[in-house]
Amino acid sequence: MELREFSHLDEDLLEQIGRLRVEAWKTEAPSAAGMETWLDEYDRSARHWAVFDGGVLLASARLTTHSTFAEVPDAESYLGVFREPPPPLIGSLNRLVVHPSARGRGLSKRLDLVRLEAAENMGCRSVILSTASGPHRVQQLIGWGFERIGCGPQFQKAPLCYLPPPTVLLCRFPRLRANAALASSKIPAEAAGPLARCGPGD
Repeated sequence: MELREFSHLDEDLLEQIGRLRVEAWKTEAPSAAGMETWLDEYDRSARHWAVFDGGVLLASARLTTHSTFAEVPDAESYLGVFREPPPPLIGSLNRLVVHPSARGRGLSKRLDLVRLEAAENMGCRSVILSTASGPHRVQQLIGWGFERIGCGPQFQKAPLCYLPPPTVLLCRFPRLRANAALASSKIPAEAAGPLARCGPGD
């Protein structure tokens, strides 16, 4: 399997990612079943990573960066959780999806760690994430250096609006090097795919 980064997506790949998001979420979020694709205004400016197997798209995720807390994707899911906004530059990990047939292979781990490294290299002082994918996903993220901040309000936009209130997590930079190294080895690949058990992604 090949992990590739895309700073700018062509229309064909953008549509593939949009369809993969729907495929990954339609069993968890009822509104996704009626969607053909799931894209938003952040896709054209975000950094994207995708995993392919023989040219077939199996997983994707993106990183967006922001100077203010109000700019992040799904900003409503963080309201009232932080006593003080995370310091800028703020990285946001979002839209991680793994095709149902590819779960349990450690793809979420690879996509998380490459995005965290990219955010730190870009000069981000913090990375935030909100997930409704369940406790195993939360524990995985804690293993990468995140801390659980609390539960946020429900997502407002389809298809995520049917999910339970998300867990909000924060990773502060610079990470302790020991913790960063531990993240790459703490969870074995076969156990690093919680999406098969607790949801399709972020």
